[in-house]
Parts: sequence; structure tokens; C-alpha cells
Amino acid sequence: MLADFLERHSDLPVPYSVDVLVFPGIDKGYAIQRAAVERLAELHDVAFKDQAGHYTASIEFGRASYRMVAISEEAYARHSALMSYQDSVIPDTPSRVERETNTRINIPAPENYGRKCECGALADKGTSLCRKCRSRSRWNRRKAPFSREGDQW
Repeated sequence: MLADFLERHSDLPVPYSVDVLVFPGIDKGYAIQRAAVERLAELHDVAFKDQAGHYTASIEFGRASYRMVAISEEAYARHSALMSYQDSVIPDTPSRVERETNTRINIPAPENYGRKCECGALADKGTSLCRKCRSRSRWNRRKAPFSREGDQW
């Protein structure tokens, strides 16, 4: 029915992929849920995965997939504990004036810089090399006593 609907309404955007999730026997216990996942995997010759309490098997149809998931009580408890903090932290929303102020680009004045380094970057005032080239030269000086003749750094 979905495919027919999308075909009749070709002007609507279509999803890039479709992932159908099935949770078998949610009220019947984890062992029965795992058995359903294993049965799907066996019937359709696909592998099942057990990842941190999520037992899954999926069948791919191009960009569409059918995935059966069994979730253990421990995994559900971990998720519930994590989500219990959901409303504990509420970020402050900046006012319009703060947003306008924060979007301005603060470019340092040219007098704070000296000339250009050999690599093309701006060097600090009073130096001929940029910070990266100065750091690289210090590193090479420290390594120089340990280099053998003919080695190149």
C-alpha cells in the first residue's frame, strides 16, 4: 500500500531507505523473543547478532530491511537509567542580542602579527617563523643528537 501510495503521488519525496523494526512477544520474556529472532535467522539463512543485550537478525532488500530485535531486561534497564537524566540538564538559550554578538568574526588587528612565515602562515610579531614551524624546529633539534648520518626527518 505504501508503494502504491508513493507511485500515485510522485511529487512527494521518498525516503532513502526503509528499516522495519519488529519486537516479537514483548510481554512474553527475553527467552521467547530470542527464539523468534533465531527462528527468523534460521528460516531465511541470515546471521543473528548479540550486541550488549540487543539480539537481532535482519533481512536486506536493497535499501529496505526487515529487522527483528529482542532486548534483554538488563539492556532495557541501562537505557531507562540513561534516559532518567534526559530532563536534568536544560541548556540556556541565548537571546537575539547574544546570538548577533556571537556570530561576529573577531579578526585580530594586523599590528599583532609580524611578517609571513616561510610556510605562508602569519608569524607572531618579532619572530620570523609561525608557531607550527617553531615547534617543528624545536622537535628536530631535540631529535638531532639521536639521528644517524644520512637519516632524514
